[in-house]
Amino acid sequence: MQSGEMEKIYTKWFVSPIPPKNVSLNLPLGNTLRELFAHPNDKPLESYQQ
Repeated sequence: MQSGEMEKIYTKWFVSPIPPKNVSLNLPLGNTLRELFAHPNDKPLESYQQ
């Protein structure tokens, strides 16, 4: 995760156009998920809800 591979995969599927119609979901990576990619842990999802 820390190598940046997760961010590349996320960008491919959620930001870049998806074939065959080249439609983009246009969902940029949020700060919370970016932080989790950089520092994985075992906290439950409820810990991140605001």
